[in-house]
Amino acid sequence: MGDESRISSRVRQLLAQVLDVPPDSIGPGFSADSTGGWTSLNHLMLVSQLESEFEVVFSNQEIGELTSFTAIIEALGRRLDAGT
Repeated sequence: MGDESRISSRVRQLLAQVLDVPPDSIGPGFSADSTGGWTSLNHLMLVSQLESEFEVVFSNQEIGELTSFTAIIEALGRRLDAGT
């Protein structure tokens, strides 16, 4: 399993855990707008989990933009690439 696939899998697991949704319901179209359980509190919990899991720190601007599965994967890709 490649890094990108591992990242997607782990992000899917974290989203499912924090938002209490089935992991198989999470894909490219999954976003705060399409998910009633994606509250501001859950968003902060998710960001905290992501930062801890991937050992990154997001800027305030990035935190506000992490509102979809795809946006999270892209942000993590940028952060992890910058760290190497």
